[in-house]
Amino acid sequence: DPRGRNARGRGAALGGGRWQPYADPGAARREAQDLARAMTLKAALAGLPQGGGKAVVIGDPQARTREQLLAFGRFVETLRGAYITAADMGTGEEQMAVIREATAHVVGFPEALGGCGSPAPHTALGVFLAIESALEHIGLRLRGASVVIQGAGQVGSRLAVRLVEAGAEVAVAEPDTRSLARLRSEVPAVREVAPADALATPCDVFAPCGPPGVIRSAELACRIVCGAANNPLAERAVATAHARRGLLYVPDFIANGGGVVYLWEAHARAAQPDAPADFSKLSSERLRVIPGNLRQILEVAEAEGILPLEVAERRALESV
Repeated sequence: DPRGRNARGRGAALGGGRWQPYADPGAARREAQDLARAMTLKAALAGLPQGGGKAVVIGDPQARTREQLLAFGRFVETLRGAYITAADMGTGEEQMAVIREATAHVVGFPEALGGCGSPAPHTALGVFLAIESALEHIGLRLRGASVVIQGAGQVGSRLAVRLVEAGAEVAVAEPDTRSLARLRSEVPAVREVAPADALATPCDVFAPCGPPGVIRSAELACRIVCGAANNPLAERAVATAHARRGLLYVPDFIANGGGVVYLWEAHARAAQPDAPADFSKLSSERLRVIPGNLRQILEVAEAEGILPLEVAERRALESV
């Protein structure tokens, strides 16, 4: 809708702008659609007055030019507020700052320019709260629990720090040796797991914090899957196979909603001249909706004998 609202009157679609070198344009389109759906479910469950969206650009982020970023910004501007872009895989605060030169419909640019910066700390906090709630559901505590994190990027590394501080035993699988070294220097207690062994490493929680579709088999060595990655299941049938083995899959659009909550708070307050400059605390308080939603969804799933994923989707779609 050119007025910035979707067909049912919810707010503008908010979601990241992903920049990756897809070999197949069709795959890029499908990923954009799948991610936009996940963002819609995420916003609905978080109780945000907005829709969900996603932009996917086919290209190598390492070879990207300033003009290409501006061209993307001009495209976003043509949507007249129906879509608000933000950082995602292949983009960050600096790229949002350039895109902002071509459109006002962008959030997550550097604080030095009046933006809110990266949403990664809030995404990590939301996943942390979801992991804690999921462990409690199966009778475990966070202290002493073993967690394997796949991906030590902005979210995965922050999640690792929080978990170690809470007393969890954390191992990280990360192919980028520099990212892993930075994390190990900050948190020496973190163990390293070879990326190829991440899914098969015995643990209480497997936390995917990277690209989608990484879980292609039910043969995981964990009790819970709960992470920051969008659409980590390669196919829906994997969730059913997990459940048959007694493995709890926490729907990604519940666990990783912290970032979109933070970005929505930032965007909403940017339009209010008298809004408080620091809304980070407000965003953190709002993230309590994540463990609250998860507890309710798990209770309903057990009572009805269906997957938590089905309950979460049903609840989200009822409010869209």
